Amino acid sequence: MHLRFSSLASLTALAVTAPVWAQAETADAGPVTAHYAARILPADNAPLSSGVLVEQNGRILAIGPRSTTPVPDGATIVDHGEHWLTPGFVDLHHHVASGGGDINDMVQPINAELRTLDTIKPNTDLIHRTLSGGVTTTLFIPGSGTNISGFGALLKMRWGSSLDEMVIRELGAMKVAQGYNPERYSGDLGQTRMGSSELLTRALEKGRDYAAAWRAHETGKGDAPKFDPTLEQLRQVFDGKVPVLIHTAGARDCVATARMFRGVFDVKMILSHGSFDGWLAAGPLAEWQTPVNLGPRMYQFDRYGRMQGMCQAFWDAGCHNLSINTDAPVIPPEELQVQAAMAVRLGLPYEAALRAITIVPAQQIGMGDRLGSLTVGKDADFQVTAGDPLDPRFGPEKVYIEGTLIFRRGDVR
Repeated sequence: MHLRFSSLASLTALAVTAPVWAQAETADAGPVTAHYAARILPADNAPLSSGVLVEQNGRILAIGPRSTTPVPDGATIVDHGEHWLTPGFVDLHHHVASGGGDINDMVQPINAELRTLDTIKPNTDLIHRTLSGGVTTTLFIPGSGTNISGFGALLKMRWGSSLDEMVIRELGAMKVAQGYNPERYSGDLGQTRMGSSELLTRALEKGRDYAAAWRAHETGKGDAPKFDPTLEQLRQVFDGKVPVLIHTAGARDCVATARMFRGVFDVKMILSHGSFDGWLAAGPLAEWQTPVNLGPRMYQFDRYGRMQGMCQAFWDAGCHNLSINTDAPVIPPEELQVQAAMAVRLGLPYEAALRAITIVPAQQIGMGDRLGSLTVGKDADFQVTAGDPLDPRFGPEKVYIEGTLIFRRGDVR
């Protein structure tokens, strides 16, 4: 018997009134595979019992009840029996795709020209371990040793494949760090929060003005600005093409981050961590509609020694644009499932926890139209489990990325 979370019953009830499931009107030529399962959790729709997911060319062609969803003639049938299908998990705070610790350059406090793309090692064992936890997409970001440490790459966890097959977006997000980690103790500017704020503000203003000058030029309203390689990547942030993920812990820094990135600079942003007493700032963050990516710490003891669930506190305050991370290898990369289970144990609704490691992080990183749920037209990234995917006793038996079996429990590496 699998673990029964309190709100799992409500998911079951939803299945009774589930809408008609979609099917693509047309499809390109290519082999078709139909996956049968006892239960399917799409993450953005009601659960489905005795369902089928039809895949073609790496995309979901159809999904619905087995009794009413047509399967094309000649399709390959894969019957998963009593197992469940769930979207591949998405982790937006990840440091383990380089095969080492080569993710901090500490000479300068602002490094907007750096990127992790150049350090990826597709065959590192940690990618295989990530897969073993059902995680199919990660944002491989630099560390937090400087205020702007560079840009992370958004990756599919295609262990052992080519780099081109792994990369979804070369510049997945810009990594910023506020408070604690980036404070520089060498006596230069940035040793204090005042200095760090000044450095970061100055860099963001330069990036904003540089991007605006290029936009003006491209619309015939001015001369081309002088090319600046230190601002080219930052320019994409202010053009709205790449979000900013900000390492932030503690109530004071959470408020400072939201003030800067929601109130001053008009960019897409995600506040990551929110740990320690960050939950005390959840109310103002909700008012600013701040996207949050919580973890690796799932709890905090309050001033009276009571255990406070981090995700529950943010959720109850109204921060519903909420995802969960491992900060791997701080938490092993295969344990994103455990992070979500812990959040449920500490008070986060089950549905919110499932969405927090599937569709919500996909939306936060700007890929909600392609990743994070089992929906017609999206990538066929899914995992097969023997039971509830948030029950730590049921790790993935199989993991598929774009319809291809990438991981199978028990295979020899």
